[in-house]
Amino acid sequence: MKKQLLSLFTLFVSVPCVAAERNSPEGREALEIYRSIVSYPTVKGRGEVPKMARFLASKFKKAGFAARDIEIFPIGETAGLIVTYRGTGTKPPLLFLGHMDVVEAKAADWERDPFTLHEEQGYFFGRGTSDNKSGVAQLTAAFLHLKRQGFRPSRDLIIAFTGDEETDMLTSQALARKLAASRPEYALNSDSGGGRIDAEGKGTEFAVQVAEKTYASFEVTIRNPGGHSARPRSDNAIFELADLLKNLRGHTFPIMGNEFTRVTLMAAAQKPNVSPELKAAILAFVGNPGDAQGQALLARAPGLSLTLRTTCVPTQIVGGHAENALPQSATATINCRIFPGVPVASVQQQLVAAAANPTAEWKLLGNPTQSDPSPVNEKLFAALAEVVADRFPALPVFPYMTPGATDGKHFRAAGIPTYGVSAGFSGPGDNSNIHGLNERHNVAKFFESLDFWPKLMRLLGS
Repeated sequence: MKKQLLSLFTLFVSVPCVAAERNSPEGREALEIYRSIVSYPTVKGRGEVPKMARFLASKFKKAGFAARDIEIFPIGETAGLIVTYRGTGTKPPLLFLGHMDVVEAKAADWERDPFTLHEEQGYFFGRGTSDNKSGVAQLTAAFLHLKRQGFRPSRDLIIAFTGDEETDMLTSQALARKLAASRPEYALNSDSGGGRIDAEGKGTEFAVQVAEKTYASFEVTIRNPGGHSARPRSDNAIFELADLLKNLRGHTFPIMGNEFTRVTLMAAAQKPNVSPELKAAILAFVGNPGDAQGQALLARAPGLSLTLRTTCVPTQIVGGHAENALPQSATATINCRIFPGVPVASVQQQLVAAAANPTAEWKLLGNPTQSDPSPVNEKLFAALAEVVADRFPALPVFPYMTPGATDGKHFRAAGIPTYGVSAGFSGPGDNSNIHGLNERHNVAKFFESLDFWPKLMRLLGS
């Protein structure tokens, strides 16, 4: 692994490439697709995802993709979309992922209509402009461009757009199971990763997501007979739940060390802006994960410590049934992001112990999906370094783990190594308020990124 990591940081090739101009045919087409798909309010319950899938399918059909290579995959009120770019079959297929759905956007709270693409002051505003309709638009535009150019890959290139990544992930699971049968070499997910630049526009890194935590939520409930509010009792359910949550607030899960964290930490130590103190802590921890001083220093580095341990936090609370009655129950939802490889049951056991209330009732919500980290793929990282070098020669390409959740976990769980790779570079404030008000995406960065996927697909598919 150490040799692999060292070679990872020395494989950089610079090949000139001209970014797509806004007024070029490719630029105009990508913007038209982007504007159209942002206009679909693909929120759970609105039934708009199949409409967006049909719109995209019409684009692929018009570009010359055979009907048998375009499949809309309905599940309930949503859908997935699979598009196959046929190759010679001399190599295993590659998958390219994105999600068509978005989180809800309450129009009354926004400064602009969230489901209309607005361009102001160098930014595109609208729900999904960053998460993840920019990725969907760019992958779509790449397939259309390569098809017109007559590119014939040595392997099938397969787009898989899911329709409920932000909620139930049923299409994610279904598409992962279906596509695993084609035995793809790996998948590239446009919903995470990507380049970073500083405030002066200098490239600092290109990050590749190779792992993500297990998403799991628990409900914890306190119950008692309740009674009249004029006769308070010492075992008030809301007070007891408050005490329990205070106990959980003081609980911190330990920093974890394994082969993946060592690779990630060594990559972090190579960054040019890492402080000498943090670098020393990283080296101490990599050399001895049990080193107390190294653990303490890493715990004070928020960006790193979040990826090195399990985190649990209360996100919802409900209790009582009337303002003039003592509560008969009080319930909190505890959302956990669990370090890869750690069993969900063991996290629940630690929460129960930390809560220190033997009468509390605990319930695991749903069926959490656990997935192992994807191995660092040296050839893929070298190809990424070559594409990245068009903008920033010799820029490091780093593996990392996201504390959030994406479709990638289901593809990893299906046995498909998955890497989060979004196109282009973002700086401070470029892609902000994801899931929040006035979500936005940098206009210039959108067009600068349009050459990323076509070039990468040519490198990986030739």
